[in-house]
Amino acid sequence: MTAADVKKLVESAPPYVSEAPTDAALPFDVVPFGDLAHLTPASPQFVWEGLVPLEHVTILGAHGGAGKTIVMLMLAVSTAQGQPLFGVLTRQGNVAFFSGEDGASLLRHRLHLVCRGSGVPVHELAGKLHILDAASHDPTLFAEAANSGVREGRTTATYDALRDFLKAKRITLLIVDNASDVFAGNEISRAQVRGFMRALARLARELKLAVILLAHVDKGTSRQERTGTEGYSGSTAWHNSARSRLFMRRESDGSLLIEHQKHNLGPLRPPLRLVWPEGGLPQLDEAFGPVVQEIADRGHEKALLKLIAEYSARGEHITTATTSRTHAGKVLRQEPGFPNRLKDAEVFDLLRKAERAGFLERVTYKGPDRKPRECWRVTSAGLSFAGSTAATAATSHVAASGAVAAEPCGDCGDFAAGGYGGKARALESAQ
Repeated sequence: MTAADVKKLVESAPPYVSEAPTDAALPFDVVPFGDLAHLTPASPQFVWEGLVPLEHVTILGAHGGAGKTIVMLMLAVSTAQGQPLFGVLTRQGNVAFFSGEDGASLLRHRLHLVCRGSGVPVHELAGKLHILDAASHDPTLFAEAANSGVREGRTTATYDALRDFLKAKRITLLIVDNASDVFAGNEISRAQVRGFMRALARLARELKLAVILLAHVDKGTSRQERTGTEGYSGSTAWHNSARSRLFMRRESDGSLLIEHQKHNLGPLRPPLRLVWPEGGLPQLDEAFGPVVQEIADRGHEKALLKLIAEYSARGEHITTATTSRTHAGKVLRQEPGFPNRLKDAEVFDLLRKAERAGFLERVTYKGPDRKPRECWRVTSAGLSFAGSTAATAATSHVAASGAVAAEPCGDCGDFAAGGYGGKARALESAQ
């Protein structure tokens, strides 16, 4: 080819135009927001008011045998009927209870108890409530698979069949019982856990329903034998991926407590304290309902804030660590103003609640060994709330939280070995 030929080709070629990909070709959605100047987006909707958000995934953790299946069947019946449960409103809609743990006979028995105990005629649930026995088949919704030598997680044929069923039956609430039966991946693999939770969230978004995933926790977590537990264990990806998290535990007096431990869409609801009479169903403890619980919590919170403020005024520190040998529960319990019968875990819950309300803040100070450590300090708003006149001690050792890299606070002990499901039952940090 001569130089003239090359020149001719260049001159005849169309001009180069840089083509930006269209929105349709992008692997993500470009979210418009210009209309927000004159339009207010809809507020989050709930299937169980304030607790179980529509189009999102909620986790309910409890130790095996605590009664979570019965409570969730009660929620299923209440939602199908559009009736409140434990004084909390439900959004009427069709419900699917997907069981990977219990077979048909036990499910039928439990549903019979729920209907009989709540006075709901079984025939009224026809077409509204669907009990799905996956335990007699393969309940796996997400499994680990090899792809070119790399282990990764994928949804299964059961997941696809469930999605089609939910769509055909116009389901509003899906309850999945439970994580260890439907997740066959590696539970300490953050990528696999998040992949599974995203698969559930995809069902929630695409079909406009709420998903509740039931999960076992180990006995120590459920019985509060370890201090400072958050009602879960294993990989944090389980909990970071859920928009709402509930924890149910059995108290020493035989009652049940349902705590709302996480909520990305609104404020946490007060705990629900339940009694379970012999031969009956769990019911709200009217002597200690949500309103009374909230009043009691506020009183306890004020007492703890006053004690911490007094310690600070003396130049002493209350550590934020929950696994320390001198944690807040142990130290403050020795004081005259400490609320009677308050357990360590309840102390930690109230301190975290006060922190969320802006009444407490985490600050660092240098110990005798000159290493930075983290402690609680009552804010001015906290002093006002508690009605305390104690002033925070002025000391050059205390700095705003984050100003100095503090020693680990010990909360890593909250993530106990033994998680929700899958093959590996170890700490995520073992990866």
